[in-house]
Amino acid sequence: MSVVKIMQHGQVTIPKEIRNALGLKKGDLAEAELRGDEIVITPKKLVKEKALQKLLAVMDRVHGENEGVNEEEVINYATQAIAELREEEYAKQRKA
Repeated sequence: MSVVKIMQHGQVTIPKEIRNALGLKKGDLAEAELRGDEIVITPKKLVKEKALQKLLAVMDRVHGENEGVNEEEVINYATQAIAELREEEYAKQRKA
């Protein structure tokens, strides 16, 4: 069990071993919920899922037109799209 310190404005740092185990990165979203006298933080992959759904929809539409595109290119484009959407969502969350 890890102990965390409550900082200014109620901020806490999730310990590195927990972030690594869950694959959490800067800009990822999480949901905080009060359950009795406990705080439960649950990772949310909303942005990634939205990006994946958008990417799959686009790929379905253009599948027949891009027979020469290899798997590595698709993965690179998908990774870039997810990162861009994650940054956009993070910026929106910071403004709110």
